Amino acid sequence: MFFKGIIIVAGIILVAISIVVLTSYDFQDSPIQFDELSSDNSKKMIAIAKQFIVSSPTFSYDGISDTLEIEIISSNVDDSKFFLKGKFKTLHAGFGNRENLDLSEDITLHTIDVMIVDGKIISAVIDNQWDELNQITCNTATC
Repeated sequence: MFFKGIIIVAGIILVAISIVVLTSYDFQDSPIQFDELSSDNSKKMIAIAKQFIVSSPTFSYDGISDTLEIEIISSNVDDSKFFLKGKFKTLHAGFGNRENLDLSEDITLHTIDVMIVDGKIISAVIDNQWDELNQITCNTATC
């Protein structure tokens, strides 16, 4: 019973200290404004990814522009690393420029994983199968 009382008192003291610390810290004057930083960087990274996807061979061949959606999945602002996921539809199945192929219309939903480091796209993989940067089929060693 004695130890139970000590644990309860210790818990109350810990809660009181936490409240004092949290209420005394002025988050408004914090040197890093996370909301502004993440909002600006988010817009910039989404714009970089969108420009890449729209001009890439797979999308530029037959991508349906109003189907393109991009979101940031994770980011490390300190290291300037951003992982984005996009999705879009094309009028035909397949990847890359399929200009010389005889294709029937087959509206296809694609997903693309994009990695941006220091403002440059270092990886872009469609449907976990196609390396859009190098225009090659992925295997376990390349994607």
